[in-house]
Amino acid sequence: MPEEHLINSVNKHYLDRVMKLADAADIMATEDIFDARGMKLVAKGTKISPSLQERLSQRQLNKPFESSIAVDSGVDVSVIANEAKRIVETIEPVRAIVQTVSGQSPVQVLSGIQFGSAMSTMLTLIERGGPRALEHSVMVSLLSICLGRKLGMSSTDQTIVALAGLLHDIGELYIEPQYLHSRSHLYPHEWRHVVVHPRIGQMLISNLESYPAAVAQAVFEHHERYDGSGYPRQVSGSSISAAGQVVATAEMISGVFVNPDHPLQRAELALKVVPGEYVHQLVSAVSSAARQARSEKGMTGNAATTGEEKNKVAELHKHIGAVLETTQRLADSGVLKSQKAKHLLAEVERRTTKVQHAFSSTGLDSSLDEKSGFFDPHNIDVLFETSVVSSEFKWRLRDVARDLSLQAAALEAHETQALQPLVELLDGERPKDAGVSAPN
Repeated sequence: MPEEHLINSVNKHYLDRVMKLADAADIMATEDIFDARGMKLVAKGTKISPSLQERLSQRQLNKPFESSIAVDSGVDVSVIANEAKRIVETIEPVRAIVQTVSGQSPVQVLSGIQFGSAMSTMLTLIERGGPRALEHSVMVSLLSICLGRKLGMSSTDQTIVALAGLLHDIGELYIEPQYLHSRSHLYPHEWRHVVVHPRIGQMLISNLESYPAAVAQAVFEHHERYDGSGYPRQVSGSSISAAGQVVATAEMISGVFVNPDHPLQRAELALKVVPGEYVHQLVSAVSSAARQARSEKGMTGNAATTGEEKNKVAELHKHIGAVLETTQRLADSGVLKSQKAKHLLAEVERRTTKVQHAFSSTGLDSSLDEKSGFFDPHNIDVLFETSVVSSEFKWRLRDVARDLSLQAAALEAHETQALQPLVELLDGERPKDAGVSAPN
């Protein structure tokens, strides 16, 4: 999405959300709204209503629409602070991590942030987007403060990660809703609509707020990974800002915390399952909280049956092998002529091999031997950890599918077609024959 389009045009999906909100709350024009030619479209003080939707959607504006409206009784810092307090009091894994940091309460840090009417409107739209939508944003902000403090960040930098954590998903307001909530995971071709949201968020913050550039940068980087396996740029290591690394880690574990079954242990395993994805100090911070929680309560509850876990591990092992065999078959076929296509294939092999090595390092390969006694139906720890890491490995393969699909779209048509079965195999779909079929 070109930057000038974002600034001068009203995004359809954002406008739809604003008009839906206008049915339940008063949204006013805070100034005269002009089109790019200087014609007044909306007078200051006018209530935004669906009757204005067509007029606003068809014109280029002389300044961002977002900066010219405000919602009455929208989300402000008091709402954020109250939500943060509720989260710390009621969500156990967050409370456990908050208790590992000293000094000013993370809730107090959040109470001191500032944002203007544009961000207030966006946070209000997020709040109305679902029962846990604002909770997620505030939780990422709280966790970012805690992790930032673990890294020894200054109070200024803690405020930066607090803001970036709170605003990290505002770019999703500009995305077709069906790609955000339609199913448990997106197919690779659907990711093309979603992977732009970090960049949109960065642009919105840069143009609508006077925050330090580090806030917008961290929002841009909140899906990057330290080993280069993230998006949208697939940068790695120190190419990701410290604030970006913190928010990315906080965002990931916040997503895990929605599962009530030992969320801290799940987060610890998810962070460690493929070494190098996250900064060691941040992984250690989560592990410390998980160990403390484990020592206090121990592992209890129900796990999947031994038979179910055996089948999951066997299928995963077969899946990884099939990807590597298909990759080699494509390389040997000679159908990929361009250097870019060959590089993409080599990158798939490298990342899948890394998953394979991680699979082995967890000890899962020994479970494939029926005589190993790996699965003890009475050992809840083993069954739990096996279930978590198996699911995480599947998601890592889907990440590879997403990146391959996005980058393969820029190749010659015959190379894109040749890679499609590999994309589908990585994603867990049944591959379609496209010249080089995947193994059965």
